[in-house]
Amino acid sequence: MIIQCDQCETAFELDAALIKESGSRVRCSKCKHVFTARPAAPPEPEEEPFYDDATVAISDPIARSQLMEMSERPDAEPAPAPSPVAAPAPVEPERKPEKKTARYAPFRRKLVYFAAAIIAFIAVIVIPVEIVYRPLELLHQLISNGENLISGVQAAFSEEEMNRINRFGLETIAAREADRATLKAAPPLYYSLAFNMLLMEGTLPPEEAVRNRLEYMGEFDGGFQYEHLQTAVGYWADRFAGDPGIREILQKYKKILVEAKKNAKQGDFTISEFYIMIDTGRKVGFFKDHIAYLLDSINWWNISTYIGEPYEIAGNEFWRAAALDGREGFDHNPIDYWIFPRYDEDEWGLWYSVWLTEGSDDVYNIFSIDFNAIRVKKLRMFIVATVAGVIAALAVMVIIITRWLAGRVTEPITELTRGAEAVAHGDYDYVVPVLKEDEFGELTRQFNVMTQGQKERLNLMETLKKFLSEDLAERAAESGIVIGGQKADCTVMFTDFAGFSTITRNMTASESVNVLNAYFDGLVPIIKKYGGFPDKYIGDAIVALFGAPVPLEDHAERALAAAIEMQWKMRRMNEERRRQGKTVFEMRIGLNSGEVIAGAIGCDQKLEYTSIGETTNLANRMEAISEIGHVMIAEETYRRIKDTFFGGAHISVTPRQVTVKGYPEPVATYRVWVDNLTIEKDPAGGGAKTFYKYDEEDHDIKYEPDDVQDRTFIRVARFMD
Repeated sequence: MIIQCDQCETAFELDAALIKESGSRVRCSKCKHVFTARPAAPPEPEEEPFYDDATVAISDPIARSQLMEMSERPDAEPAPAPSPVAAPAPVEPERKPEKKTARYAPFRRKLVYFAAAIIAFIAVIVIPVEIVYRPLELLHQLISNGENLISGVQAAFSEEEMNRINRFGLETIAAREADRATLKAAPPLYYSLAFNMLLMEGTLPPEEAVRNRLEYMGEFDGGFQYEHLQTAVGYWADRFAGDPGIREILQKYKKILVEAKKNAKQGDFTISEFYIMIDTGRKVGFFKDHIAYLLDSINWWNISTYIGEPYEIAGNEFWRAAALDGREGFDHNPIDYWIFPRYDEDEWGLWYSVWLTEGSDDVYNIFSIDFNAIRVKKLRMFIVATVAGVIAALAVMVIIITRWLAGRVTEPITELTRGAEAVAHGDYDYVVPVLKEDEFGELTRQFNVMTQGQKERLNLMETLKKFLSEDLAERAAESGIVIGGQKADCTVMFTDFAGFSTITRNMTASESVNVLNAYFDGLVPIIKKYGGFPDKYIGDAIVALFGAPVPLEDHAERALAAAIEMQWKMRRMNEERRRQGKTVFEMRIGLNSGEVIAGAIGCDQKLEYTSIGETTNLANRMEAISEIGHVMIAEETYRRIKDTFFGGAHISVTPRQVTVKGYPEPVATYRVWVDNLTIEKDPAGGGAKTFYKYDEEDHDIKYEPDDVQDRTFIRVARFMD
């Protein structure tokens, strides 16, 4: 509909659906005057052809105002329709596109140029810096960590003992070259095993102990043979006997390397292994195409190396480059083109090598480690993905903004801004005028609709928050929940940790809270999974409702299935906590079904949705008399589930009459055994971690309906995954 400002008399269009019958406040886009717009009266039939059609056809505001003035003159002729010839010149349709193109094309081009400049900046500046520099910076930090680790280990080697190790290694190489037949008495892998076994164990363990500990049995051709290991041990025993004291030296430094690897792992610096190698620095004889291992950090039960074992250097010549050039110092794997580090990747990680070359007595020792550089790769991938995402977002932004801002957007945005300011100050009755029939016009309509919807939602949420938690209020706002108090047929669950106060007597407050949270983290999701509503926590107890506030036809079956699974969960949690040396608790669960009064109970400052009544009270009593680690249900719950089979549990069919507090007559109760354990308190058992006494007892647990004699079940309870 067309409305007119009552101050400057500017006319503009406004969606009639947004105007209330009593009127809505709007702001004039020209003079900023705020006035009340009311629904327009239906136009007279004879005036339709002249007023409405002409007004819609003429886009120029001045011409439209002139037509409106003419229609209001008392002497105006009631012509059926104005002739096109009489229309003012500004209404020519072909002039508007020309004016728009001439006015806004430069702005679109400037916007594209600006966005392109931003993208170019990222591509030229940010990409090289972030994708190349950041990962390399992290890699060099890891290299520095590796050098520090190597320096610490190398400093532990005395020069004299290192020289003895080198001589022994060279003698081993020479002995092997001179007498290959001796080493062929057993496959090479046995010599590595025997060498490291003697260094770490001091002797040859029995065959059974070796087989139980050895982790690479499948690597031996034809299967592991203890006789070959004895041969290899004899070989190294003779070699050590020929150089008194060398064995103790090797044992000493083997232990240092093993401890260095362990300490690095504890310091969040993962290395593959620590190796010490020997090189003569000359490509002559054995060292033409090889260097040799001296020691490593590998335990004997893993695949390790032995002193003098050859390592073919082909493909990794950079490892001995310093030795061949007569240099000493640190080095690492090459970084091709100053960008791409040369990694070694396997299923366990992305490895990068750092080593120290040090000369002594015409030989060079190479102290080498391989550290896991997967963090470098992940960082580079993250940066690439982030930069690519930013570029893609900017490209999309260029397309959207250039099209969105190609027209005249200042006025609609200004009006929307004023509307947003009004809403931000709580004025949800403010209506933003629709200035144009385009995307901004639709946006304005949706803004007004959103404002009204938000007003209604806020009013509802403010009311609901007085009764419910925020999460439940959200659900109530979507589907509706009766909170003012209603009778509901449901099953009430009470849980409690047996002996909690006794066990936690010597715990700190923080420890008590932490252990409760640990158990509740495992138990509460089970309640929710079966459709239960965790009503409240009373110390170490949980109160839950099944069937309220959301009605459930099978609430008794759901509640019992949840209770059984919760006890099973307790068993698994306690088993894990015992392995970790932590205190454990055992729980009792009581159930009762029937009618309760459910609703929001409390005061104006705090309300909680809960249940009251005899059903709730009896559920509490069931928990109090339940066997520890099992479930006790009242007669009404049993009546509802008696024809349902619960696999992995046993429900007694004979009621036990129990006198409970608040009931003059004994009540019928039914035990639900969840396994073949009987658990009792044993305060004299030795402390909090042995507070409970566990005995095996046959509780007639059944897993299939056919296992139950003289019983026919209508259905089988399904435990949810």
